[in-house]
Amino acid sequence: MEHPHLYQQRINEFQQAIDKEKRRTSLLSWSRLLSFLLIVAGVVLYFRQGREVVWLLAAAVGVVAFGFFLKRHNQSLQQLALLKTLLDLNQKELQQATTWTSSFEDGHEFINDQHDYSGDLDVFGQASIFQAINRTGTLSGKQQLAASLGAPMLNIAQILETQEALKVLAPEIDFRQHLTANAMLAKEEASDRRELALWLDMPFSFIHNKFMGIARWLFPLLTVAAVATGSYLGHYYLFIGMIMVNWLVLLSIQPKLLEQYKLISQKERILEKFALLLGLIRKGSFEQSVLLRQQQETAREADVALHQLSRISSAFDQRLNLLVGIALNSLFLYDLHCILRLERWKEQYKTAVDKWFGVIAQLEVWNSLATFAFNHPAYAYPQPQAEPMLLEAVGLGHPLIPETESVKNDGHIGRDASFLIITGSNMSGKSTFLRSVGANLLLAMCGAPVCADRLVFTPMRIMTSMRIKDSIASHTSYFQAELLRLQHIIVQLKTGERVFILLDEILKGTNSEDKLSGSRSLIEHFLSYNCLGMIATHDLELGHLEDNYPNKIRNYCFESTIQDDHLFFDYRIRPGIARNKNATFLMKQMEII
Repeated sequence: MEHPHLYQQRINEFQQAIDKEKRRTSLLSWSRLLSFLLIVAGVVLYFRQGREVVWLLAAAVGVVAFGFFLKRHNQSLQQLALLKTLLDLNQKELQQATTWTSSFEDGHEFINDQHDYSGDLDVFGQASIFQAINRTGTLSGKQQLAASLGAPMLNIAQILETQEALKVLAPEIDFRQHLTANAMLAKEEASDRRELALWLDMPFSFIHNKFMGIARWLFPLLTVAAVATGSYLGHYYLFIGMIMVNWLVLLSIQPKLLEQYKLISQKERILEKFALLLGLIRKGSFEQSVLLRQQQETAREADVALHQLSRISSAFDQRLNLLVGIALNSLFLYDLHCILRLERWKEQYKTAVDKWFGVIAQLEVWNSLATFAFNHPAYAYPQPQAEPMLLEAVGLGHPLIPETESVKNDGHIGRDASFLIITGSNMSGKSTFLRSVGANLLLAMCGAPVCADRLVFTPMRIMTSMRIKDSIASHTSYFQAELLRLQHIIVQLKTGERVFILLDEILKGTNSEDKLSGSRSLIEHFLSYNCLGMIATHDLELGHLEDNYPNKIRNYCFESTIQDDHLFFDYRIRPGIARNKNATFLMKQMEII
């Protein structure tokens, strides 16, 4: 992983910017206080100094200044929050670049032992592929990234277009980090999208009601006329009567109004942030990517519309203010105007909202993958191809192992064999190699660069059986759980779908003779389907299958050596069947036997 110097530089810059913004915020706070004191002084002196107009003017200046400094102070606080989030983001990037440990969210909530491969390939959870990649800030973005890693693309054109998008995004560090930081500040909760969706699906109750459309203008005009009449005649019976009429109208619509208000209230924060995110996307320089330009087209419409909805939602929330709730409702039917504005907005944009939010989630996924690409400039973009079905790698390593510790291997499958039997002693590297192959194939089908000097692959459904667990709760033994897993793989193979299979020491739950017979039969059965596969095993006898199927099966191995009473591993894959053993040696060395 590279770029630690760049992240340290950005940390220093953001720390300086934060110190400067803090001073600005403090200055604005004092200016706001002085403006308030000017208002108080102007009013007090107006009454004490013979009601001279100059003091009222001073108070008016104070009001204007107070409003100005209040707005600037709020803007400064927002900028300060953004800078602090950017600082934290770069600190996390520096930590990951220097220690290979991540503080980003690990997606543990997406762990699913029944998934085709995610549990075996460390896709979710602590020290996972998700945690290494994840730079999402919204809940929607995180869920979309998890979905992408759980069901990667199988279409070659889509993979190539995604690679193109990542290549454009990767060097745009300012855009990428501002997208992540603003997404984090949105603080999206599960209820936000759900309540917005419920509000959008509610039937229209007001905009198609002709009486309400007339009343919203007529009754306020009659109320103002009643005030003028009362001033002229010296009594306000008409005015009081109109207020009563206005409240009767408002009370009649309260049940349906409150039903909508409960869903849309307090949404201005997330709507404003989502609008800001769409604005960032709209302004990006993405001419070289078809996918990014398509997202920008959608963002152009959404940016303005979501800002508008945020303002309407904020205005609607003002009904809780005593002055607005009583005075403006009594005079101008404030609630009715707000709900009509909301419904008009919904009528115009209802069908587009999901697409807008989808733009943000998708950009967060690409942003995460582009950051992964930026952080690993030595990784190569793989080359997908349709035929023949194959996977060929040069200098393949595991993306979660530090580069200083990683041992790279070459490997190929598909041209001269459709199944590899990989033997080796304990801790020699068999399982790690299988996970390296699976993890990089997953990254390749997500459109990301891979931990290899070169990778050519055919998009295939990944299916694994490596970390089988029994379950007391469901009364499932280890052996039964493993058989169910293998059954699931066979069911998918029978559909004719292209599948890439990774197996690690299967059928451990039965005796050695039965295990060997079952493993041999299973591999022979796999050969009749449209699949490629690798199996890591201690059963050296499985290596004889190459003699029976020389054009379909190849043997590879990882060896260990014992020299001067020490055990050595080179973690290099080589053709053939493993010959060396180390279990007894290790047990003696640890004084077990």
